[in-house]
Amino acid sequence: MGKKSGYVWILFLLLLVLVIDAYYQIESSPVPIWQTEWFLWRISALILIFAGAMLYNYYQSSKKRKKELEVFKDKLIEKQESEWKVIAGELHDSIGQNLSAINIFLQQEMKSMPEPSQKVIEASSLVVETVDEVRRISQRLYPKQIERLGLTVSIEAMIERIASISGIKFNCNIDKIDSVLSHENEVQYFRVIQEIVNNIMKHSGAKNVSFIVRKSVMFIITEIDDDGVGFETKNHVKLGFGLINIEERLRMMKAVYEFTSEKGKGTKFKITVPIK
Repeated sequence: MGKKSGYVWILFLLLLVLVIDAYYQIESSPVPIWQTEWFLWRISALILIFAGAMLYNYYQSSKKRKKELEVFKDKLIEKQESEWKVIAGELHDSIGQNLSAINIFLQQEMKSMPEPSQKVIEASSLVVETVDEVRRISQRLYPKQIERLGLTVSIEAMIERIASISGIKFNCNIDKIDSVLSHENEVQYFRVIQEIVNNIMKHSGAKNVSFIVRKSVMFIITEIDDDGVGFETKNHVKLGFGLINIEERLRMMKAVYEFTSEKGKGTKFKITVPIK
């Protein structure tokens, strides 16, 4: 606001100088003022001043709109994380516990039977599988394990799970990066890695992935390289919401990233995140 006021005062002083100059010019000019070369130059100056003022106002308005959009996106992602955290808690604490209680009842019923029926055994097994699935969904919605186990172990566990599901071979070299980011940025960083790894599993057709996390004095540098089908970089917009989500989360962390891809030659991601 102070900066804008400064420019307004400069504009006011310039106009005041032109008015005073015009007054003395009119008083001393032997011919009509509009017939003088002075008039042409002063009109040109006025046009430039007003054009500059309009451009400055347009620039400030665009900057303000961009800032408001970024704030809106930040709040949207924060609200999304908050809602996911609540849902994950409900799944784990309410539904998960209820299913576990049901399984306990089934186990007790099976023990009381001389020979449990096949249906009861299958029901108990199905409940156990459902409890595990609820736990996995809860962890995907909100990675509570970051608070319990740390960021490094959480990433390693996620990659191990993806590798077991997909059959992709991950060659990992991960430095210990616990507590070098704020808690909010730890969650955002985990989400970015989660999104990239899930995209590799779903879309790349890769057999091998190199996953490197290096910690320097000021940055966490992450390099993810797969040998999948790749895509045309100029058509990366086809990646859709996933890439947009990654970009927004990285912007919130003040991080930068670059990726290269070519059809038939896989995709490479490099992410640089500043340490707090």
